[in-house]
Amino acid sequence: MKALAFLMLFTAMAFSGTITPELSEIMGETDGGDLIRVLIKPIGMVDVEYVMNATQGMNRAQTREFAAGVMKDRAASSQAGILEQIATLPTGSVEDVHPFWIVNAIAISMTPEAIIAISDREDILYIRFMQQSDILIEPVDIHTADDYSRGNAWGVDKIGAPDVWAMGYYGSGIIVSVVDTGVNYNHVDLHNQMWHDTPAGYHYGWDFDDNDGDPMDTYGHGTHCAGSVASNGNAGTTCGVAPSATIMALRVGVSFSDEQDVWDAFQFSIDYGADVISTSLGWPQSQNPDRFTWRETENNVLAAGICHSIAAGNEAGNPGTPGDIRTPGDVPPPWLHPDQTTIGGLSAVVTVGATDINDNIASFSSRGYSTWMYESPWFDYSDVSPFIGLIDPDISGPGVNITSCKHNNNTGYTTMSGTSMATPHLAGCMALVLEANPALSPAQVDSVLEVTALDLGDPGKDNVSGAGRVQIYEAVIAALNVGIDGATGSTPESGLILSVAGSNPSFGTLMFDLYTEISADMEISIFDITGRKAAVIQNGSLSQGNHSFTWSVPGNIGNGIYFLRAYSDQGSVSERFTLLR
Repeated sequence: MKALAFLMLFTAMAFSGTITPELSEIMGETDGGDLIRVLIKPIGMVDVEYVMNATQGMNRAQTREFAAGVMKDRAASSQAGILEQIATLPTGSVEDVHPFWIVNAIAISMTPEAIIAISDREDILYIRFMQQSDILIEPVDIHTADDYSRGNAWGVDKIGAPDVWAMGYYGSGIIVSVVDTGVNYNHVDLHNQMWHDTPAGYHYGWDFDDNDGDPMDTYGHGTHCAGSVASNGNAGTTCGVAPSATIMALRVGVSFSDEQDVWDAFQFSIDYGADVISTSLGWPQSQNPDRFTWRETENNVLAAGICHSIAAGNEAGNPGTPGDIRTPGDVPPPWLHPDQTTIGGLSAVVTVGATDINDNIASFSSRGYSTWMYESPWFDYSDVSPFIGLIDPDISGPGVNITSCKHNNNTGYTTMSGTSMATPHLAGCMALVLEANPALSPAQVDSVLEVTALDLGDPGKDNVSGAGRVQIYEAVIAALNVGIDGATGSTPESGLILSVAGSNPSFGTLMFDLYTEISADMEISIFDITGRKAAVIQNGSLSQGNHSFTWSVPGNIGNGIYFLRAYSDQGSVSERFTLLR
């Protein structure tokens, strides 16, 4: 009878294309009454471009709220029929039903027969096994800090954070969610920077591993990362890049069962107002991660207007072949560097490699490139010549012998090495940039960080150090000059909309778009900060509609702050930009 039951089961699976081969094999080895943890992926994703168009002109809080509403509505609509059928399955055949909206998916434990019962639905894209794995990017070295009163940790000084503090920017008002092993919220360097929401019952964050409101770190990794974001030096060493930023502690455990904790943490981050997410975790390509769901997840993070700093990994592979950057670190960034000649879709991920005190790339730091050429529905970032794939990592930061807060000593420090340590440095940089210019989008934040980075190794952005080692003072100076007079997403009374003036700062080429509501004689000119006209780009008739311009800045125009201005009988619009050669 058991053999007959297995034969019937495999016959049913043979006609169900939604069940992945791995899950099919596991089902064949599972007794009929045993539960298997699976992920059901319904058909349908949020139209990210729609969300981003609809949120033009909104502030970050409004963008998060609108985007989350669209995601929740889409998930509820596409999952409704599946959940209704699941509710009719026999008692004991289904447990722990967990729908998501940051990605349109349902985690659930089901018997093989229950899986078969829903597998022929036309609204299911696939059903896969949720494998158990440890995705924490473990430090390659840990030792006790030898100096507890050294002023600033070396990485903080190296990237220029004190120069930004001198300008009055410390990360105040910016919430960074640290999705990790929790945070020692009693550490004297961190306690006053912890997020809390007492009326809602949440204190300092949430523990998704134990499903309670106490995200205390019992391992050490998360506290160390949080310290590199916002340690204020009360115990002797300032380890944080943004010492007044707010830390939202989201504990996702050490032994990970699946993606569930991490997706829950991302949803919490959006619902409770995070501006930046820092994650020093990821799936090695050897584990065959579900890249589809992770790219959808990160696209939705981008739509919500959140900056995401994520570790490249410690696999130290060959930059001439794909597959070394962990998932979701291999997902595209929100902005494409000019050296990224192979283009494709955008997402939220700014992937971080690790450097040492002498600006050498760490021997363990994962190398790129990545490609999505075989991944539906994107099929982008091909590596077939002359294409180069997706350059990864995007940027690098201090990650060798990093001193930061200790999880089991409220005044202590410890030293760790890894791309896990570089990631919170960049998250702190994102906090400083956003405090300096709160109107910036994730793409603009990524842009100013990359274009002002210190180039390392081969010229330009590469698959070893990315755009180079982050320089936060230069990035903040650039951020202060971005989007001062930017378009709001609706046509102003002048009938003109001018895009931002390309990458800002500009390094010799100015790329921008101009929309005119009616045909008109138009002059587009460059003015210096004194109001003197420095150059004329366009002078003549422009037809109604969009017009793209790429202008090579003449050599006689020096470094400085300039204004790009378009004007006609309708009125005028302008954008401010910085030229750095």
